[in-house]
Amino acid sequence: MMLIIGVHGQTSDTLRRTRYGIELSQFITESGFASGTEIYITVIPDHKKNISLGLYFCPEQKKITGITVHHEIAFSRYTAHKTVVSYAFYNFIYRITKTRELLEDKNLESDNVIYKSMEHHLGIGIRIGLAKDLYFKSNLGYGVYLGSIKKPSEPNPVNGEIMGKNGFGFIAKTGIAYVF
Repeated sequence: MMLIIGVHGQTSDTLRRTRYGIELSQFITESGFASGTEIYITVIPDHKKNISLGLYFCPEQKKITGITVHHEIAFSRYTAHKTVVSYAFYNFIYRITKTRELLEDKNLESDNVIYKSMEHHLGIGIRIGLAKDLYFKSNLGYGVYLGSIKKPSEPNPVNGEIMGKNGFGFIAKTGIAYVF
């Protein structure tokens, strides 16, 4: 009897099962790569957090060159009457980029330089309700990048691979999300 009373006393928002969404985002980081586009599939197990898995599209190469993972924890619960919700986030980007590289010191040029970059960012974001289940999202964060396309290293003497340098930098991201 207590279980029935407890369940009926809750609002319909808290009784919803896991929801799913799709998100399209445009972002830029300080790791030296051009602005990129991400498309995510999002799992929302409750009204306070979500996790997204997506693909990274490189506009310079005009193809998918990486994967991304994005996790959010809201500072307050998402409810139907809240149009603005702020949250903390973790963003992970793994990219593989093939490009042509000329090293200034050595006058070496290679057609198949491969950059592998891994980036981790933490930050804050805001989600604004535009319509029922349609949201505008904006994020700003700071983190570490391992492999920058802006700062190439000397070729590896064994395999000739040119790696990027490591460092810290910002991420800025905006997008549209639809939850169903």
